[in-house]
Amino acid sequence: MIRRSTLAVMSLAALAAISLPVQWFLLNRSSDNDNASIYSYHRYLTLLPYQNDDHRIPKDKALLKKFKAFYEAGPLSAPVPPTQISPYTLDDVISVLPTFHDVFGVVIYDPSTDTFMLHYSNNMRWIAGCHKLVTSFQALAHSLRTMFPERFKPDGNSPPAELALAISSGDYPGVGHNDCYVGLEPTPCVPAKLAPVLQFGSAFKSPEIFPSMIAMPMAQINHVSCFQTFAAHQMVCPYYQARSPGNPQGLVFEETVGVGWDDLIPSVVWRGTDFSYLHRLYPRLRQPDFEMDVGSKLEKLTYEYNVKVAATRAMREVYDQLIPRWKSVIWTAEAEREADEKQKALPEDSEEVVVPWANMKFAAAMHVGVKTPTSEIPYYQEFVEHGIPASGDGMSLETLARYKYHIDTGGGGGTTWSGTLEKLGLPGLLFHHETPMKDYLHDKMVKWVHYVPIKEDLSDLKEKFDWAESHPELAKQISDNATRLVKSLGTQEGFSIMFNEFYETPLRAVVEAFQPSKRRDSGWLDAMVNNDLRPIMQCSGYYSHDCEGLVKDVTFSQAARHGRDFERSQRRMK
Repeated sequence: MIRRSTLAVMSLAALAAISLPVQWFLLNRSSDNDNASIYSYHRYLTLLPYQNDDHRIPKDKALLKKFKAFYEAGPLSAPVPPTQISPYTLDDVISVLPTFHDVFGVVIYDPSTDTFMLHYSNNMRWIAGCHKLVTSFQALAHSLRTMFPERFKPDGNSPPAELALAISSGDYPGVGHNDCYVGLEPTPCVPAKLAPVLQFGSAFKSPEIFPSMIAMPMAQINHVSCFQTFAAHQMVCPYYQARSPGNPQGLVFEETVGVGWDDLIPSVVWRGTDFSYLHRLYPRLRQPDFEMDVGSKLEKLTYEYNVKVAATRAMREVYDQLIPRWKSVIWTAEAEREADEKQKALPEDSEEVVVPWANMKFAAAMHVGVKTPTSEIPYYQEFVEHGIPASGDGMSLETLARYKYHIDTGGGGGTTWSGTLEKLGLPGLLFHHETPMKDYLHDKMVKWVHYVPIKEDLSDLKEKFDWAESHPELAKQISDNATRLVKSLGTQEGFSIMFNEFYETPLRAVVEAFQPSKRRDSGWLDAMVNNDLRPIMQCSGYYSHDCEGLVKDVTFSQAARHGRDFERSQRRMK
């Protein structure tokens, strides 16, 4: 089976699908007791990824040629290879079970009751992230009924055939432990002919890791629910329209804030939440420990030494060991030290204010189980007190729109879900964080046309910033291209292209590839019971939210709240 969005794209207007080299995964084990080996291992992790992926800055003429090809082809011209799926059966779907440890479900259409049922394994933990699986199932059931009504109608005197689908969701696929995922065994990490898995969330960018995984719209009201809406009503969600008093959740463009390119603040800005980062791929990348990484080194300083400078240098020493969002904090600390020195060097009567080139800080983090501003968390304030700007005030999209440069640094699943789309639409330029993961939308984003690519370890961020500052016309053109792409999604024509390529086509492919059993009874039920799968929710699919929970020992509250939000958005559109 070949995943629809994982073939390499080679044309000028289509450089979106990028595969990781196999060598990237062939890492050596290193002893936890061998500090030198650990340090070397971290260097390997952070510097080797994408060694075959060209992050070099193109020549000006090459960029202009790319821009011209893109403009002539249209904003959504980056091609997505067609979905090609081999025939599969219920047994094939069940065979996927051992590859996951949570947030995985088997969807069954039961002809005898004319309902769709979501099954979850008794051997899997029900975790908080499972609400995304439920949200995906609810949208899927309604969409299948809406898009393929004939598939679920009787054929003469015969009832419709059963259907079985494998679905998963989450910031990162809930795959079980496998040395292949952490690079200790060669790919693929699962059998190449495994049944298709619809992943409603971030998926592996490389087809060599999980060949049959299909990246679907994320389990959010502004992603999968908008595709569900389009399937039912052919209406584009307000989330893809420009923000206005009547649409406060829409996207922000230059005209929204009335600030043009030349008046934007020349800093790379980011505000977000402190999460782990691809822990199953990079188990040793971490958040900093103040005492170990900074405090213990400051104790050795003389009183006269600049503590902020020393703390910043101490953080740089552990740069390779930290997750990307903390790497960005180090860049910000260094930018602030540099700006301080430049400000001091100005004449006393100068009114010039030196702006740090980097402004990337945490606005919130989970604290005692609750998302809390970092200004209220002692851990972050200890860094701030020593000159490490780990904490910053939150920023609305309108505030972010006043900055010239943005970055969508990946979180727990290696991407930022809605953050990438929102930042592409802003009047500034997006530095896109390239990681081993992808969201469905990434297949429509062309590097050096819609964004400037940044390495996974952010090591080239300053270089790319300097390039943009010295090439303002080219940087602005990339920003304009990105805005054109995002605005096209808010049109009937543009969203229909996305809907066809990322929703209708893959769903049709998996439905048509399924081979029902010849039995016309509920033979599938025995298969569920024998594999310790139990039904947890059922939907008729005739309405947008006609589902009911079948068990009492799991929580559906977040999914139910999502459903109510979705229904309210539907009413606003009518």
